[in-house]
Amino acid sequence: MPLPLEPAINRTMIRAFVVDFYGRVRLDDTLGPIFNERLEGQWDEHFDKLTDFWMTVLGGIPAYKGNPFGAHHQVVREGQHRMKAEHFDIWLTYFDASTNATLPSDLAAIAQEKARRIAESLRQGLFFRLNAAE
Repeated sequence: MPLPLEPAINRTMIRAFVVDFYGRVRLDDTLGPIFNERLEGQWDEHFDKLTDFWMTVLGGIPAYKGNPFGAHHQVVREGQHRMKAEHFDIWLTYFDASTNATLPSDLAAIAQEKARRIAESLRQGLFFRLNAAE
């Protein structure tokens, strides 16, 4: 039995998703201040980095070079607005809305599944392991 074809993916589509997603996040009363504090004046660079990230995650294209855990660890520990474990649930709500609005349904479903795994991994690593070590 042949394997199903991977959903078509291209950088323009992923960039549109990333911009839509962070547009929603930036307007949120809880998440907006966290992201805006760190990324003011750097949004285009962040969009490029996150486009690379999702191209790698969804398309298997080795575009992303970075450390998501390290970047998020700083957000938990530094700044006036700090990330909390429950923020991942808000993040996933916007993620689902953006993927549904901007990606083909088969790719949106794959992205949502991967995002849940990533969110849970970050949540566990950032909050439960760190708190146990303190």
